[in-house]
Amino acid sequence: MTEVRDPVHGYVRLEGLALRLANTPQMQRLRWIKQLGLANLVYPGANHTRFEHSLGAYYMASLLTDHLGLEEEERQEVCAAALLHDVGHGPLSHATESALTPFLRTEHESVIDILKRGELREVLDEHGLKASDIQSFINGQGNGQIVSGEIDVDRMDYLIRDAHYTGVAYGVIDHLRLLQKMTFHQGQLAVEAGGVQAATSLLISRLLMHPAVYFHHVCRISECMISSGIRRMIDEGASPARIKGMDDIQLFTALEEAGGYPAEMAARIKSRQLFKRAVYVDLESLEPSLLRVSEKIIAQEIAGEAGVDADWILVDRPPLPDSPEGSFPALVGEEIRPLREVSPLVSILERAQRATWRFGIYAPAELRDVAAGAARRCLNLKKSTVQHTFSDIDNGYL
Repeated sequence: MTEVRDPVHGYVRLEGLALRLANTPQMQRLRWIKQLGLANLVYPGANHTRFEHSLGAYYMASLLTDHLGLEEEERQEVCAAALLHDVGHGPLSHATESALTPFLRTEHESVIDILKRGELREVLDEHGLKASDIQSFINGQGNGQIVSGEIDVDRMDYLIRDAHYTGVAYGVIDHLRLLQKMTFHQGQLAVEAGGVQAATSLLISRLLMHPAVYFHHVCRISECMISSGIRRMIDEGASPARIKGMDDIQLFTALEEAGGYPAEMAARIKSRQLFKRAVYVDLESLEPSLLRVSEKIIAQEIAGEAGVDADWILVDRPPLPDSPEGSFPALVGEEIRPLREVSPLVSILERAQRATWRFGIYAPAELRDVAAGAARRCLNLKKSTVQHTFSDIDNGYL
C-alpha cells in the first residue's frame, strides 16, 4: 500500500490492484500528457497531467462505490475503470483528437486494445478481471455510470482539478455533498432530492468553465495549429497510430524533426507566436449549410479569395452544443424525474450552452485583416457579426 499526496483530494491510497495498475508503463505514460493540452498558454499553472486526474477519478470512484455499498468485486472493477479511463488518450489530451480521429478507430476501441496487451493485461489477468468488462464500465454500462455518464466521477474530478490549476474559480463544486446524495434506483444512477443543488452547481460550473478554459480562444487557436501540423505529418507519411501513442514531449520532437510546416507550427506554439482571430462568430450568425461543408473546403475557399496559401487559414468548427445532463435522473420521493424538471436552472443552462459556441477563422497576425475580409465575403457574414478583437487582451495571456 502507498499513499499519494494529491493537491486536490489530499492523500489518495493505492493498494493491491490499483497500485499495480498505476505502476504499469501505460499508466505512467499519462504523467507526460497534460490534462488541459495547451491551456498553459493562457493559464501558466495549467500543467497538471492525465495521471493526476486518473488518480482523482479513482479516489472519487472509491468514495462513491463505498457510499453505494457495491459488492467488493463490482467495486474493484468500477474503481479500476475509473483509474484506467484515460489510458488511451493521445498527446496533449483532446488537442490532437480532431487530427487523429479520422485515421484511427474510436477512442474506446483503442482503450480495449491497450487493456489486452502488455503489463496491463498481465495485472488484470492476475486479479481475474477481463479487459472487456473494464471497457464496458469505461463506456458507462451498468455500474460504469459512475465512471462515464452525464454526472460522473470523471467530470467531478476534472472540474475541481482544472479550476485549482488554472485559478478559475468557476469549477469549485460541492462534490462531497453530491457523492453523498447519489444512489442507484432500478439500475439507474440518480441523485436524491437533497443533492439536486449540488448537481446543478456542477452543471453551472461546466457551462462557465467552457468559455473560460476549455474553449478559450487561445486554446482553440493553438489546438488548431497543432492539429494542422499533425495532419501535414500524416500527409507526408507519418503513422497516425504511432502519433497517438506518443506523449507531449515526443509529439513536439516529432513535429520538429519533420521540418517544414509541422516544425513551424511547433515553433510558433513553443514561442507563443500564435495565429489570431480573423472571424469569431456565434451559431446564429452562420448559415446552416456551413455546418455541413468540410473545414478543408472552407479554408481553401477563403485562402483563394484572400490570395494566400491555404496553410495559413485555419477553420475552427467545434462540435455543436449537446446537453444530455438535463435528462440525468433525480429521485424525488419514489419517482424518477429528469433533472431539468426538478431544477429550473438546468433547463436554462441547456439553452445557454448554445450561446458559448463559436466558429473561428484564424490566421497569422500579418494576414488577419485580409483573411477577415475574405471570410466575410465567402461565408456571407455581416461585418457587425465578425468578432475579431485587436485589444491588448487579445494579444496577451487572456
